[in-house]
Amino acid sequence: MALRARDILEAMSEWPHRGVGSEEELEARETLIAKLSSEMDVDIHEEGFYAPRSYLPFFWLIAVTQAACVMLADFAPLVMMVAGLFMLIAHLRFFDWRISRLIWLTAKSTTANLVARKGEGRRLFILMAHLDSAPASFAYRPSQVKHFALNIWLATGILALGVLVPLAELSGLRIPFFLEMLFGAAITVQVVMASIDHWRFGYTPGANDNLTGVAAACEVASRLWANMPDDAEVRLVITTAEEAGMLGAQHYWEMHEAELHARETHVLNFDTVGFGKLAFVTESGGFTPVYYDTPLAHAAHALGRLNKRFEHIGPARHKVGDFDSVWFIRDGISSLTLAAYDENGMMPHIHTMEDSIEKIDLNTVEEAAIFGEAIIRMVPKRVTK
Repeated sequence: MALRARDILEAMSEWPHRGVGSEEELEARETLIAKLSSEMDVDIHEEGFYAPRSYLPFFWLIAVTQAACVMLADFAPLVMMVAGLFMLIAHLRFFDWRISRLIWLTAKSTTANLVARKGEGRRLFILMAHLDSAPASFAYRPSQVKHFALNIWLATGILALGVLVPLAELSGLRIPFFLEMLFGAAITVQVVMASIDHWRFGYTPGANDNLTGVAAACEVASRLWANMPDDAEVRLVITTAEEAGMLGAQHYWEMHEAELHARETHVLNFDTVGFGKLAFVTESGGFTPVYYDTPLAHAAHALGRLNKRFEHIGPARHKVGDFDSVWFIRDGISSLTLAAYDENGMMPHIHTMEDSIEKIDLNTVEEAAIFGEAIIRMVPKRVTK
């Protein structure tokens, strides 16, 4: 009998959170392994690595450095400008959802991606979802999240002072000491605001973001394992450290990049599919857009036209953050993310303590699983010479 999303959700909701590298995350992953062990002929293993517990140590590293670059600009303007530019580029790359190696310097916790696989063939179908839960965030409060993009631009402008002030000093423009102190304080205040809810509340329950995605991905994998697509391997990849910057998926992509390109690979990601209207994401990105024009997206579009059951599921543009699928689509690998949004195009409650199991609509989660399986089975074989 195939695994059911509702059973996975029930089993996994026992823990108050699943912060990266925490005992709770480890126990939740072990429970999931026990569930998957009932599947016939499925190989299950973990791929361990070191990761940050969240994005906050990275934020603090950048903020403290930029504040120092501002306040020490009088003494070594060239050195401070170069250091400030390095940190600003790291910030820009992070919020454009590109590789920012600096964040790995804050990796202190041992964690692991969970991989379960069955079958072999030229085609590789990966069902992906992240297990870790987010640190509570001021930026995701209902009053703030609608201004998320604006806040990122403002934060970028403030951090740019770590370059502009030393540059001004280098050009002979003297910045008054009180202004340097004010600029340094502004940089510090913004990282304090980013951290304050995590200091108060810790990690969120992460029911919608992303137990729902894990549950849906597991059900799809189980259904496909029971009736395998032709000439294919079906692989379930449950990542971690997504809430630190999609680092688990980045690690998986880098470790398996050669294999992914050697085969006809399709990555279907499930993220936050428990509340609102189900959609498939065709555009995301930070400072620059990311477009999903792939066989998976084409299959999703076709299903909406051909099957009345799915006609209400359409494309969406994701406005806040990004998904594990970003590393694969930017590398030219067929990818797609399924997510659910409210009438304002947002994901309510995520990254807050309100993201509890009581807020989940099981019908939406199960719909995501059914639609996800249909997408995989709809993807045509690539013609090879």
